[in-house]
Amino acid sequence: MTDFFQNGVIMTLQDLKDRPVEELEAQIRKYADQQKIALILPALYSEFETPAMPRIIEELRGADYLHRIILSLDRADPDQFRRAHEALSVLPVEVKILWHSGPRMHALYEELRASDFEIPSGGKGRGVWMSIGHCLTDKSIETIALHDCDIVGYERKLLARLLLPIVHPGTDLEFCKGFYARANGRLYGRVTRLFVTPMIRALKHLNGSTRFLEYLDSFRYPLAGEFAFIRSLAKGLRVDPGWGLEISMLREVFANTTTQRVCQIGIVDSYQHKHQELSAGDPSKGLVRMAAEIGKVLLRSMAESGLVLGQSFFDALLVAYEMHTRRAIEQYNAVAVFNGLDYSRHEEIEAAEAFVDALKIAIEEYLANPVGEPPLVAWVRVRAAIPDFLRRLEEAVRLDNEDVAREAAGAGA
Repeated sequence: MTDFFQNGVIMTLQDLKDRPVEELEAQIRKYADQQKIALILPALYSEFETPAMPRIIEELRGADYLHRIILSLDRADPDQFRRAHEALSVLPVEVKILWHSGPRMHALYEELRASDFEIPSGGKGRGVWMSIGHCLTDKSIETIALHDCDIVGYERKLLARLLLPIVHPGTDLEFCKGFYARANGRLYGRVTRLFVTPMIRALKHLNGSTRFLEYLDSFRYPLAGEFAFIRSLAKGLRVDPGWGLEISMLREVFANTTTQRVCQIGIVDSYQHKHQELSAGDPSKGLVRMAAEIGKVLLRSMAESGLVLGQSFFDALLVAYEMHTRRAIEQYNAVAVFNGLDYSRHEEIEAAEAFVDALKIAIEEYLANPVGEPPLVAWVRVRAAIPDFLRRLEEAVRLDNEDVAREAAGAGA
């Protein structure tokens, strides 16, 4: 059961009719020639060895309205690059693989570092950032979509629903964020349920309702890795290199457009992907590390908005956060009871306690370095510093893909 109720400051598009994917795709095809669409798939090679990636590839064989698919491939040796190329060769649209481990891409990263741009050694954020840059090398691409590659039970309807609000001429939208239920016999999505939303509401509790906090609190699943946006917005987006990618993306969208041109859409009824361990005993990894990174992004975003952050504020934040987390546990316990889901209040409390530690880590690391690790800069800045960089990025990707295609042809001869 769904509804059409609108709350918060962004538009919410619910699934009221369960339209067939063929109907959605037929609409997209009407507009795809005028505003070509690129899909970014950020992936490690290891994801090709899971059941999720083969299913995604099989489903995308029906997405022939796409102009290009860009695979952001990290942690792959030459043989793995060839195998990824072979796996994607069945797709009916142009595919470009950004081989981040290859010598040509390595040289480009070193050039950026030599020009005083801070570039991490790896990570999803770096791959997404470079893939956006590659999209900008093709002036015909007007719409860019992105989704993760660990989605169990993937259906291409997810992509069609994500894209239609952006490409349809009857709307005036620039950014679309997916949302979904993280439930399969039990409730998942602990970082969102027990950390992000309670922290946002604790910040509202202490600082009052600001436009930015209302905007963040309007998203039903702010950590969703599925979104679509227009080309002009892509030029000015900075990208967080770490776990804060999704929250920082929302911050950048808020800074670069208006909330009237932002929407969220229900893309699937239920969504399953690989689940991270809590790692309560080791704050250097797992969900605790993820929460700490996200916490720092939120704190820096508040500082950017003009809030003065001192020790008394942080003390109050910890108390307010714990209060809002307790409320969240009561709410989700009721949801689980009503739906007959497995729910361990004890495990939820343990997770919440671990997230208190994550918030403490975020505060300590913020105080030690308020500026923190800088985001990957907007592409307009790179172009200003190195005017021909995008042309050479396009050439490097083209040559890498031509080389691997030539090898594949020679092996098949």
